[in-house]
Amino acid sequence: MDKIDINDFLEVLERSNFSNQKKIDLLEIINYTLCVNRCPQDICSIIDRKIQLLKQEEQAAVSNLQLSTKKGFKVNFIRVINCLCELSYFTDRKGNAISKKEVFNAFGRTTNQDLSTYQNILSTTKAAAKSDMKNTLAIFEQLYAKQQEINSK
Repeated sequence: MDKIDINDFLEVLERSNFSNQKKIDLLEIINYTLCVNRCPQDICSIIDRKIQLLKQEEQAAVSNLQLSTKKGFKVNFIRVINCLCELSYFTDRKGNAISKKEVFNAFGRTTNQDLSTYQNILSTTKAAAKSDMKNTLAIFEQLYAKQQEINSK
């Protein structure tokens, strides 16, 4: 067999148990290889369209999650994520260090929030909390209390 029909390949990939992101990664590698080797443009276009469809599906799957709009929830969410960042809980896919900006952008996309101003939000609340850490620590006390409740069930 000298030639592979790209549609056969896409069909097999569709039946696989790979996540959409894994499929996207594989298709991008294949597409790059084919384009570098001057494969016919129509094949690269088919792969490009499939990648775009998978990205749309991936975005649609995430877009249903919403951070509550209750007062104080956004800042508390940012406080928790910030502490997890400081404890090095997050890396990129290769296990390398990742910036807080990247972490907050990812959580922002996941929760449909603009978290790009996380530093401003933390600075504002930090200045207000210097005299009284009560508001800043409240979320961590709530988390502690909830975990105690969960453990006692």
